[in-house]
Amino acid sequence: MEPAAANARVVQLRPEPNTTDADDADAIVHKARSGDLVAWNLLYRMHYGSVLRHLAALVGRRDVAEDLAQDTFARAMVAIEGYSGRSAFSTWLHGVALNVARNHWRANERAARAGAQLELLEACRDLRAGQLDDAHQRKLRVKILFRVLDELSASLREAFVLRYVEGRSAAETAERLGVEPGAVRVRAHRARQQVEKRLQALGWSDPEEVCS
Repeated sequence: MEPAAANARVVQLRPEPNTTDADDADAIVHKARSGDLVAWNLLYRMHYGSVLRHLAALVGRRDVAEDLAQDTFARAMVAIEGYSGRSAFSTWLHGVALNVARNHWRANERAARAGAQLELLEACRDLRAGQLDDAHQRKLRVKILFRVLDELSASLREAFVLRYVEGRSAAETAERLGVEPGAVRVRAHRARQQVEKRLQALGWSDPEEVCS
């Protein structure tokens, strides 16, 4: 399962470039920190799409990601006084989103894992049956991958998603997670090994079958 293949084939979640001038963006953040609701609305419009895609990649479900995105901006509005400006606002905001996703995982871990196992087995069965069109096969492959990712620890799952699903560099992933690039490489490699081993245990001799 090569990084490029996972990024290109599993799900397209690359953030769109932000064309707002850096000085303008800083001014908007400054106003938002002062409680300016118009500035907050601008920040929401500028960053919502990127945050939603990031959360969708982490949790694997668009509907859940939409709820978590709203929670992210609500939490960011409360916590923005703690934003120091040492990193880009977008990086800080994605850190808030990551914490929201972690809270979601912790709150739903026990029930979610039981359901995920059933979904995983059903998806594998339906995919192997070979009676679905290409679009349905792609959806099932995505479901299988994310159900397998649900079995990883949070740290390994985050590294895998950022590196191989979103296609970010080790340096950018390290900044998002607040760790060293070397730790990111170790986690991502370990995560990929575990994903491939799990897929093979489910009967996929070539894990790229699931990600193609």
